[in-house]
Amino acid sequence: MRRGTYTLIGAALFVCAAAGWGTMLGLEIAAASGLSRLFTALIGAGALCAVLLLRFDLMIHELGHLLFGILAGLRVRRVSVGWVSFGQGGIRFGRRSVAGETQFTLRKASGAHARLAAAAAGGSVLGLVFGGVMLVLYVLLPAHPALSLFAQLGLWCLPLALSELMPAELPAGKTDGLVLKELAARTGETEVSVRVMLAQLLLQSRSAARLPRELLFEVPVVREDSPAFCELLALQAEYLHACGDEAGEAAVRARLAAIREDV
Repeated sequence: MRRGTYTLIGAALFVCAAAGWGTMLGLEIAAASGLSRLFTALIGAGALCAVLLLRFDLMIHELGHLLFGILAGLRVRRVSVGWVSFGQGGIRFGRRSVAGETQFTLRKASGAHARLAAAAAGGSVLGLVFGGVMLVLYVLLPAHPALSLFAQLGLWCLPLALSELMPAELPAGKTDGLVLKELAARTGETEVSVRVMLAQLLLQSRSAARLPRELLFEVPVVREDSPAFCELLALQAEYLHACGDEAGEAAVRARLAAIREDV
């Protein structure tokens, strides 16, 4: 999907959520009276601030990746939301804000693509479930301030969940939809990342010389300046060194050095 198309659809989803939130809040204020109107307006403002300032929708999204990744048998490496990230090495505060990212490593080589696909889909699945359930409860149950708050938060989770399912390459990275597409087709930078994770996992129990050669060399063509490709080159050099191929190792290391110098 082209970036412009993705932007238009994403903006339309955001506008729909804003219209729904405004309608919901307007009806509640109209039905209230006296000080309860002010309280209702404060709840609506609080929900909006939680989304725009604290990125509650993004927290739910990354929580979905985290939960589904753990259930799929992956090892959590790091979770980042905004300026804060936590995982291996403790809590860190970054120099720049990150939209959201959950990194995993493999525990088992079997079913790697399916496990990673489950983790990739988890963010949107949890966002859709949370938003849908909150809105259904809002309609079925008696009015309550807490229910109103969570229904509004759930409404704002839907645009992110739906937009992330669309396959697109953005300045911040790939959407979950594109990751799922590449995992299914075993192409692109996602496939290179899987190869790197598999090789790193196998190196825990065997020497580099015993790695399957096709795992490191029969890979899709991707941009050379991508982090995954640089990691792959480093593994190729390690493999060639272990196999005694000095000329091949030198060529790979020279290529890697040239890429890093350009970056």
